Amino acid sequence: MKPLAILGPTAVGKSSLAMALAGRLGGEIVSVDSRQAYRGIDVGTAKPSCSDRERIPHHLIDVLDLREKNDAERFARLAAAAVDDILQRGRLPILTGGSGLYFRAIFNGFFAIDLDPAERRAFAGSIAPVPTPELYRRLNSSDPESARRIHPNDRYRIVRALEVLELSGVPLSEHFRRQRADPAYRRIECRTIGLTMPRDVLYACINERTRRMMAEGWIEEVERLIQGGADPAWPGFGSLGYPEVLSLVRGELTREQAIDRVARLTRQYAKRQLTWFRKIEGVTWFDTDRRDVAELVFTWLRA
Repeated sequence: MKPLAILGPTAVGKSSLAMALAGRLGGEIVSVDSRQAYRGIDVGTAKPSCSDRERIPHHLIDVLDLREKNDAERFARLAAAAVDDILQRGRLPILTGGSGLYFRAIFNGFFAIDLDPAERRAFAGSIAPVPTPELYRRLNSSDPESARRIHPNDRYRIVRALEVLELSGVPLSEHFRRQRADPAYRRIECRTIGLTMPRDVLYACINERTRRMMAEGWIEEVERLIQGGADPAWPGFGSLGYPEVLSLVRGELTREQAIDRVARLTRQYAKRQLTWFRKIEGVTWFDTDRRDVAELVFTWLRA
């Protein structure tokens, strides 16, 4: 039984679809959400309700303290363990969320290349004025295998590949080969669907959800955490929207200013998510603006 992955931008309806499919297919949900992993931040992360979690088992929610730093490598290992556990019990793992880097780590495996921060800064400064086409030409000359996987206009990934080669002395493609030969390497093969909807509809959903979160206790949640001794500098408080709600609690923003700012940042985040997910191969896309999307997905899974 191959796991199912559901990805897409925030507020597109991933959680409700995952719940519907889990109920019909005997599934359990593995959250691929870097924010829902933190205990204590519930309202602003759209964490599933207690009743939903009682009805359908969820994994990788509330596994981190707000003090802890989250990272993709650690998350991928936790996800692999959760998937194995679910499969061993004869259930269907349904991985769902919007954290693109975490999905990449789950699908492809993940490894960290230890590079000196000072050397990274120096390298970044040295190539800052170099046009992207020239950087791509250098990469194609020195590591053609990596160049074939990277779009000529994707400056971030081009720079990363050149940085790895320059500072480690080993091409990025060779790092990947060594990773695949490592017995500890693990990747999860999934049937993957992506959810989308017209951009204006998605943005309207984000605006409405932001306002609803504020009405349903987001501000009070942050106040309770601060009164309980939580430090705003902790990594968990860096989650999308929480810095703005902290500013509201401090009196630095009005309620309407905070709502507008959080909604705008969330819309920008959704746009980046769509860009990221469109680069993942093997995704079958469904438009959640259709009323029968759950039935369409169910039919596709049974085909």
